Amino acid sequence: MNDCDFITIINGLVLDYTAETHTYKVDGKRVPSITELLTVKYGHKYDGIPEGTLKRAAEAGTKMHEAVENFIVRQEDDGSEELRNFKFLMKQYDLKPIDSEIPVILWHEGKPFAAGRFDLLLEKDGNRGIGDLKHTATLDRDYLTDQLNLYKTAYEQSYNGAIEFLVGIHLRGEKRKLVALPMNYKYADEIIQAWKEKQA
Repeated sequence: MNDCDFITIINGLVLDYTAETHTYKVDGKRVPSITELLTVKYGHKYDGIPEGTLKRAAEAGTKMHEAVENFIVRQEDDGSEELRNFKFLMKQYDLKPIDSEIPVILWHEGKPFAAGRFDLLLEKDGNRGIGDLKHTATLDRDYLTDQLNLYKTAYEQSYNGAIEFLVGIHLRGEKRKLVALPMNYKYADEIIQAWKEKQA
């Protein structure tokens, strides 16, 4: 019996995800998550932080993500300051949320290489873009740039549609900030090559 929490079909391949172990499988074969790929360059970003602090931060981040997702999918408004700030940024930058938690498969050399889900599919002036929600104390632009370029590559491979912009969205209490991030396939390629070298 498959105990996965999420299952979908992308380009004829079955992608499933198990939240408890943060495991992605493509047609039954485990592949690393896109977040996992990033550890080759950034390590495990939160090593050394007390477990209680990490747990509280994760719970607050999850709550913020769920508020935004529920607003996009079901038009529910939990009245939180962070959701108000999200709606403010969408209006200020003329962005329209299309969908949330979009699953993707990243291919390399014709084979599934990794998988993941990104936070937001956005639209502006008829162009589609990827948005990532962050609830961290500070916004790591370098990490976000690599992360979203991997998602951009994977989305274009998975759905044959172009991504025209990438943005990081920082929501934490009264903080609200949107940053545009550079697009370049070399960012994704460098992470893929580093991962391959680590596994060799």
